[in-house]
Amino acid sequence: MIIEFRVNENNTEAAWLRTLYDLIEELNCRCNTYLEETHNKSFKNYIRTRIIEVYGSDTMIGWLKLRMERYNHFIDAHNKPVIKIISESEEEPT
Repeated sequence: MIIEFRVNENNTEAAWLRTLYDLIEELNCRCNTYLEETHNKSFKNYIRTRIIEVYGSDTMIGWLKLRMERYNHFIDAHNKPVIKIISESEEEPT
């Protein structure tokens, strides 16, 4: 199973990211991290979004999601992380 976290780089405290990466290591999961930049024409700046894909068993991904929900206060109240769970069956074409 895969869980994907999308957070705004500017509004996320380092403590949230450190906690996420520590839990990934503790639960023996694997992760890929990507950065996505989009241009905001009205403010004339770039918005960086960090995308973290975590791979692991159903149990470990469930644990990770449950535990990370406790740490949402480290992120700006208007920019909660987007959490999406992707099961293995949805990922593979049949």
